[in-house]
Amino acid sequence: MTFHSPLALLALIPLAVILVLRKHRPDQAIPFPGIAAISLLPKTMRQRLGQLLPWLQAAALLFMIFALARPQLARTETTVSSRGVDIVIALDLSTSMLAVDRDVTGHNRSRLVIAREVTHEFIARRPGDRIGFVAFAARPYPVAPLTLDHDWLATMLDRLEIGNIEDGTALGDGILAAVNRLRASPAGSRTVIIMTDGRSNVGQTTPRAAASAAQALGIRIHAIGIGATTPALFPVEDPLGGTIWRKVSADLDEAALREIAATTGGAYFRAYDTATLRSVFTEIDRLEKRLIEEKRSRSVRELYPPLALAALLLLLFVQTVRCTWLRGVP
Repeated sequence: MTFHSPLALLALIPLAVILVLRKHRPDQAIPFPGIAAISLLPKTMRQRLGQLLPWLQAAALLFMIFALARPQLARTETTVSSRGVDIVIALDLSTSMLAVDRDVTGHNRSRLVIAREVTHEFIARRPGDRIGFVAFAARPYPVAPLTLDHDWLATMLDRLEIGNIEDGTALGDGILAAVNRLRASPAGSRTVIIMTDGRSNVGQTTPRAAASAAQALGIRIHAIGIGATTPALFPVEDPLGGTIWRKVSADLDEAALREIAATTGGAYFRAYDTATLRSVFTEIDRLEKRLIEEKRSRSVRELYPPLALAALLLLLFVQTVRCTWLRGVP
């Protein structure tokens, strides 16, 4: 609650002074002998009402002062319109994603495990955006359509396993599958995030042609190259049983990924380990913020009418009682 004319409340000061002086003023009654017994009699209704009238009059003045200050109850309504962002994440599921890069933290995990973990964090930071998922190896695989059900999306992400699709890296087909998910999207911003650690070696569409299609549709592509520049450890089944680890050199086609991102107005990032991949997704999260337009309307409800009415009724009651029931003898 606010006051339109708060200076009017200064009138409360003289009112408070008058009430204090009235309470502590000396008794002006004329002493008269022989009426002590009368004071012991119970007070009548007229006596009680006569003692109450000054306080009713003070209450009327109090209401009048607050009415002059014009108390107001402000109500603000906010309408938020958001131009949403639709995002499709395309993840490479070729066998090279099983490679383990040397992590400075000492936690050696496969590229797929790292990509899953950081993708989960990214999805959790964007609760208001529709996100879809595409996986690809020798061919693309639609994992999840654009959805706001991020819990279900996280479950589908955890189910992805290498080996469910024929091995290979159909980079162009993977991009095109992600672009097709966004073709009919009405969102103000449409984005593809593609993660891969290799180069295109199979597929019906070249990465350049897929990027041109995305550009024509106004879809931006952010490309992430996963993996360190140093040789990584790759698990290989031992014919005698168990698993042996072999060193494999990086085969990431950074030039193609840079071209894809530049063609569509996106950005290319290189993620060497968990920390750098996390920082990459943080940067993408910053680049793909939603445009939010906020409109505010303010309405005010005046509270002085009931206060002024209460003051008027109290004054009218006091004057009516004084002129009728409690009328004094001249």
